Amino acid sequence: MSKAQRQSRLDPLWSSLPAAALVGFFVLVPLAIFAVYSILTSRLFEVSGPVTTRNFSDALRSNLNRSLSRNSAEIGLLAAVFSVGLALPMAFWMRHGAKRARAIVMFAVVASFMTGYLVRIYAFRTVLGTSGVINTVLLRLGIVDHPVEALLFSRISVTVALVHIFLPYATITLFAAMAPLSTSYLEAAEDLGANARQRWSRLIAPIMFAPALSTFVLVFVLSASDYVTPQFLGGTNGATIGTQVQVAFTGAGDFGAGAAVSMLMLVAFMICYAVGVGVPRLLGLGRLRFMS
Repeated sequence: MSKAQRQSRLDPLWSSLPAAALVGFFVLVPLAIFAVYSILTSRLFEVSGPVTTRNFSDALRSNLNRSLSRNSAEIGLLAAVFSVGLALPMAFWMRHGAKRARAIVMFAVVASFMTGYLVRIYAFRTVLGTSGVINTVLLRLGIVDHPVEALLFSRISVTVALVHIFLPYATITLFAAMAPLSTSYLEAAEDLGANARQRWSRLIAPIMFAPALSTFVLVFVLSASDYVTPQFLGGTNGATIGTQVQVAFTGAGDFGAGAAVSMLMLVAFMICYAVGVGVPRLLGLGRLRFMS
């Protein structure tokens, strides 16, 4: 092998080193620290020996952790279902129906990223509170006699806020995934006699299944692991397992317990990711490719 050939093979390796170093420092190193913390004995805001598996056994036996995990799964599923369910037709309209309005709609979607995370959460406290916009309208219309307290500090408020936060991500992701779905394919299907339902079921759904499932898994993982939104909007009914990790680290100072729960969450989310990647390939839908 000549020197030029060896150099051409090494060039991609050298060019990838900066990215690999960043991933290692910001992802792998924290994971390694958490893994070490999870098997050490924890005291008040410190960890030390000896090595133990008690943190994991306590986390798995805890009834509170089971309850919060169920809350996380339910909130994550609801947020993912509504986010993908709303984003899919919106992305389709932006790709094939918006035309001149596409740039304006895209700007409106992207503009939501310009607002701070906490600002949006506090805005929902104003909207969903007992003196908020929704309750004020309901009272003035005579629909209810008293403010509906269930709108705030509940799973409803957490789910609504999470859908608002992750809907733009889902919309942009699915909009980009629709690039291979050329308008000519839709027109050809219509010329062959396919109605709107048949076009969605036989053409659009097979193409969009894999990206929609990937987006679903992404929103589910981010929603189920969130602790900021449940902390401000969830109360006792909308708390998630992420809040338990936050309390273990910053409140109780039990680094070992918090790290053990975090590692178990990571394993659960890796399984969700494997399902999201494996199901389309198992069904043969991940191999669908169309020319735009």
